[in-house]
Amino acid sequence: MKNKIVKQIVGTLLLLMAIVSCEDQLELYPVAEFAPANALQNEDGIEALLFSAYNNYTPGSGVRTEILINEVTTDMGRVRIGAVEREMKPFMDFNWDASTNHLEGLLWSRPYTAIRNANTLLDNIDDSAVDEDFKKMVVAEARFIRAYEYVFMYKYFGPVPLRTTSDLTIQPKELGLPTEQEFLDFVETELNAVARDLLAPSEQTQVGRATKGHAYATLTKFLMNTKQWSKVPDATQALMDLNYYELFPDYRAAFFVENEPQTNPANKEMIVTWSLRNESGGYNNDYQNGAFPPGFRTADNIPEFEWTTSMANWPTQFSLRDGFVDSFDPNDARKQAIVETYYNAGGNLVNLRTANTDNSRSLKYFDNNQTGNFSGCDIPYIRYADILLCRAEALNELNGPTQEAVNLINEIRNRAGVTPYSLADVGDQNNFRDLILDERGWEFFSEGKRREDLIRHGKFLEYAEERGLTTSPEQVYFPYPLAEVDANPALDQREGY
Repeated sequence: MKNKIVKQIVGTLLLLMAIVSCEDQLELYPVAEFAPANALQNEDGIEALLFSAYNNYTPGSGVRTEILINEVTTDMGRVRIGAVEREMKPFMDFNWDASTNHLEGLLWSRPYTAIRNANTLLDNIDDSAVDEDFKKMVVAEARFIRAYEYVFMYKYFGPVPLRTTSDLTIQPKELGLPTEQEFLDFVETELNAVARDLLAPSEQTQVGRATKGHAYATLTKFLMNTKQWSKVPDATQALMDLNYYELFPDYRAAFFVENEPQTNPANKEMIVTWSLRNESGGYNNDYQNGAFPPGFRTADNIPEFEWTTSMANWPTQFSLRDGFVDSFDPNDARKQAIVETYYNAGGNLVNLRTANTDNSRSLKYFDNNQTGNFSGCDIPYIRYADILLCRAEALNELNGPTQEAVNLINEIRNRAGVTPYSLADVGDQNNFRDLILDERGWEFFSEGKRREDLIRHGKFLEYAEERGLTTSPEQVYFPYPLAEVDANPALDQREGY
């Protein structure tokens, strides 16, 4: 396994399994089956529970689905053919409902499993006789995981029940919704608090464990997506003042397996990443399997990579929409990861654009060591580039175009090899807002950011209607999963669902 924290998750969960003599899979360890009073009396037991929370804090192999949901609902992506097309069709057609696949498991149950495990640790750690500094650190990590998951869920559902304990005598199973303000206050307070106790990124030797950078980056994204513009400059400045993060000089190479932070410490752009590996077990990246065109072997614009017969190439087809691909500057280095022509198994050059509409492919996550379905390319969830663009956007919302905001955009554009903007180029606040949205599309394709960006800019439903779809105002959120509403009558549905 390539990630230190992943190794420790497996090791400590094996220890915890030995303590309680259970045979459940590691990824979904049932906390209810062990006695916290026994298992949480030493550092190994505490870390086992903490790492079980980390284990569910990422989508695992569901990362492909998470990316697709956030792009096929927008002007960026689509899926054709097969089982994945059937899964994505409700999202592409804007006709999802409370029973739609993935709302329950990927977007609700998995985050709440991480929250439950974090809460179990927080409920019981005071009774443990472990070192106080160790206790302080794992408490901060558990609180971060819990807050992070609420941020993750908010972008899909809006406010969700704030479970802050696993004790059902304190918070019953039928827990109602907080107000919007209660939810906002809780998340902001938690992330600011844990940022004080977490290690600086330069001090954390285990890649994947939460740091001050994780807390400030997650807070930045939450403040952005809740349009709390006046708080974003402080959050981004706190992260920048860590004097650790920076843009990786080569955009495409930032995503190469050999440049992942655990392999190349010089890549300090990745703040929060979903660590994946090229082996079975529920933590592999299979996005590329659906992005490969039929019979793909090589493409001139990605000469480092070559498909081999040991790799999967699914019949399903993940593609990018023509309007998005054509919006790039022809000289934009970021476009190099988008394949429009390729050589197939017969050595023939195939033009995807003439074969079908909306047919270009993103091969951003190529792993030359992929085996079958299992690619080991990590997915960045929050990069330093995102922080720079968030700060620029917030500054524009507060003050209109400023030289600082333009300079932040130009850091991104300079790396991409496209002409930087002058203050005069960006025009008024509305025009600059549109330029920032465009920049975010070019920078973050295949990273699952487009849906939240369009919602924040008020264009999510507008762009869907331009594609000929019928929408309704409540569709900026997904409905609470039907199984959860059935199990918890206190989970009131928002108007329209």
